Amino acid sequence: MSLTNIFQKPLEFKGVGKIYPIQMKDWDEFESYLQILMLNNTHFEDATESLLYKLVNIGIENPAIIIGLQNIFNLITRTSTFQFNWDLDVLLFVNEEKQFINELMYDELRKVVLHQNLLIEPKVFKNPMMQEWADKVLASRNRKSANVRLEDMVTTVAALSSKHYEDLESYSMYQLKSEFYRHKHIKHYDSIANAYGNPYAASEIELPEFAQDLDLYADPYKDIFKSDKDMNIKKAIK
Repeated sequence: MSLTNIFQKPLEFKGVGKIYPIQMKDWDEFESYLQILMLNNTHFEDATESLLYKLVNIGIENPAIIIGLQNIFNLITRTSTFQFNWDLDVLLFVNEEKQFINELMYDELRKVVLHQNLLIEPKVFKNPMMQEWADKVLASRNRKSANVRLEDMVTTVAALSSKHYEDLESYSMYQLKSEFYRHKHIKHYDSIANAYGNPYAASEIELPEFAQDLDLYADPYKDIFKSDKDMNIKKAIK
């Protein structure tokens, strides 16, 4: 298992160079552009043009799209000079360090950025009824789960690890969630271990692995339909 994410090491991407995870101090800005980053080819009817070409065409009417893309590229490369350039039929975003992002690489780069920052793009279903059902199940699960905001994770990690908030500003999302859910698991383990000491309860209690895998990339769509055979879910996903 790679330690790249937990040590916040950048990934090398051809043509771009080092791609960094977003740090907490930049998360609010990054989150304001997520709607752009979450768009993929399934959201467009035209399958002949590249995803970046489609976004730029929208950006001609809505410059906020192009500005958002420039800022996303600045954040993930930790630079500040990415600019849109469209000369001689070549669609490029390029910066003063001669890093470039073109329409051939954008979609793969987008997926790398989402994965690096623990973001899962919504699945788009061909069948409207299945889409509606999936949306309802996810909404129901969210309502039933504890309302833990990003700020709550930050304050929990700070309180339990005696870290200053200035220390957490440089955390990536992967580091923050790893530490938060590890603290949560240890608290859960301790409560079960205390009950396990009761001879009358021990036979009914299974003590979990203390350092078990946190599964930060768990798929929220897993088991959303009770039977893949009946629903034929794989064919329904675009």
